[in-house]
Amino acid sequence: MSVFIHSINSLDVSIYYFLSRFAGNYFLYHLVTQKESNYLFKGEIFLSLCWYLWFRNLPDKGQCRRAIMAIMIGAVLSIIVTRIIAFIAQFRVRPVYHATLAHGSYSIPVTADIVNWSSFPSDTAAYFFALAFGLAYLSRRLAIPIILYTAAWVCLLRMYLGLHYASDIVVGAAIGITTVWVLLRSELLQAMVARRLLSAMETTPEWFYAIAFLVSIEMATVFEGFRHAGNSILHSVLFGLLGYKQSGPFRPIDAWGA
Repeated sequence: MSVFIHSINSLDVSIYYFLSRFAGNYFLYHLVTQKESNYLFKGEIFLSLCWYLWFRNLPDKGQCRRAIMAIMIGAVLSIIVTRIIAFIAQFRVRPVYHATLAHGSYSIPVTADIVNWSSFPSDTAAYFFALAFGLAYLSRRLAIPIILYTAAWVCLLRMYLGLHYASDIVVGAAIGITTVWVLLRSELLQAMVARRLLSAMETTPEWFYAIAFLVSIEMATVFEGFRHAGNSILHSVLFGLLGYKQSGPFRPIDAWGA
């Protein structure tokens, strides 16, 4: 087992060194800057495709909508699963913070907010591969483009920044895909959740779509509003009840998804 883990670590480091050769590249600088700062090319595309499939005229529209609900729930659950694994597994320093590795000169600054967050497994890969697998499940024409897009645009660039090793991405992606696959095949989920939500859509569409709109925004922006609200509340509680003082911004939840 130790030989296998050593081999995986060696491969991870080799891939990291290969990608770090392109650090400081002018084209990659703008590409990574756009990718990191613009949700349009990440979550917004995925959620827009979900809504396209939701309203697409199909013979069995109800089944498609139940599947979309399972996919969205599975994507959120995949984050929880990866966080649990990261908590109980041995801590793994992200490659960009690893003291014994040689690092390239990056054009884009790497935040220090996640230095204490384990690299393994990648919750970003879990989340987006969960959505990508779900979209591929619903539309075969989307399968190859959306999987390649997720692997290259979402995950490869994070490896380029040294935020994750290749094995972090692979395991995270496997968690996301497995979670959605299980929920898509779960009759219990469809009976207890999906059908009830569809019933609510028919009886009170104004409430259903108002809440669905809010959920979509949060999922498209990788729960940015929720994380910022959580930070503010936690900061207020610590400051008000515990007399917590600090000189800089309090951002423990913002580190999610890195």
